[in-house]
Amino acid sequence: LNVIAAAFVVVVVGGMGSIPGAFLAALILGELTSFGVLFIPQSTLVMMFFVMAVVLVIRPYGLLGKPEGVEHTVSELAQWPLRKASRKLRVTGAVLAAVLLAFPLFAGSFQLILIGEIAMFALACMSLFFITGPGGMVSFGHAAFFGGGAYAAALFVHHVNTPMELALLLAPTCMALLALVIGWFCVRLSGVYLAMLTLAFAQICWAVVCQWGRFTGGDDGVLGIWPSPWAGNEVIFYYLAIIISGGGILALRYLLFTPFGYAMRACRDSRLRAAAIGIHVRRRQWYSFAVAGMFAGLAGGIYVFSKGSVFPYEMSIPRSFDILLSVLLGGIHSLSGPVVGSAAFIGLEDLISRVHFWRLILGSIFILLVVCFPQGIAGYFSARFAKEPGDQEAGSERSG
Repeated sequence: LNVIAAAFVVVVVGGMGSIPGAFLAALILGELTSFGVLFIPQSTLVMMFFVMAVVLVIRPYGLLGKPEGVEHTVSELAQWPLRKASRKLRVTGAVLAAVLLAFPLFAGSFQLILIGEIAMFALACMSLFFITGPGGMVSFGHAAFFGGGAYAAALFVHHVNTPMELALLLAPTCMALLALVIGWFCVRLSGVYLAMLTLAFAQICWAVVCQWGRFTGGDDGVLGIWPSPWAGNEVIFYYLAIIISGGGILALRYLLFTPFGYAMRACRDSRLRAAAIGIHVRRRQWYSFAVAGMFAGLAGGIYVFSKGSVFPYEMSIPRSFDILLSVLLGGIHSLSGPVVGSAAFIGLEDLISRVHFWRLILGSIFILLVVCFPQGIAGYFSARFAKEPGDQEAGSERSG
């Protein structure tokens, strides 16, 4: 994964489609990395991504890249209109909620922890879906907000002795502010350049957490972060996780059907048309970034109290791709995709990790799922059981 990331960095810094640019970028990055190892050893974790961030901020299309042509066509995602929940889906949701509420009556401790983790991860996935699907902005560094929320809550508890309730408010607030800073730079780009800039900022945040050992604990992480006494019971904490995560998911769904959500999708479908009718495209995308970061931080905040600790992995590249893969598994055109994808990802990971060569088996299963369900699991079944046979919009960004 690190080799792939390095190759992407070289191509993006040089400029997409520019062979001389890639050569120049490889030369510059190689020299800077060598000097960093010699004079500033602490910079080796982040030098390459820091250079990429600086280059993309100054030259949005790389050193020798050319600006992308103005897009006159409507986004492909515009062909998948967002729809409110049907009666069938509302009934299904009510049944699922009833099952989750009654789950502690017949489930053991491990099952409660697993379902709670799926719910928290689903909220993080939903926040990424919010900007990737309806928002049209692909992020490769969403773990910066999920892991950042976990670290924010943990550090407030560890250093300031903040109660859990206040920490759960401070974590999303801090991540909303961080998303405003990162998003201010990112919304000026689009496509691969935007995705790679989010990756660069995420890697910078990860490096800070790894190397600021006195404050963050470094590789040892932050330990001993437990819920308040009233939430120490596993059943009570299960309900707390379900309520917070479910409430966050429903809030994001609700936002998509407000004027803010409609304007956000208009910016995704056609930036030129949105600007022509008076929508400030960059500002709308910037606010969307902050909303996504806030809810990802909320997911990370409750997550750290369920685990009792947090480590740099929660802000790393692999964690970002875990979240992205879950969204894609569920379906980028389906509002229920993040929930279905997170359940499939965590459930399969827990099941397969008990056997030898589990990573190979898990990867093979993911490839098979992508081949069998190109629209995602939720997208496939949404199309399969659509009310109108032959409806070309089935499997779209509808709530099913």
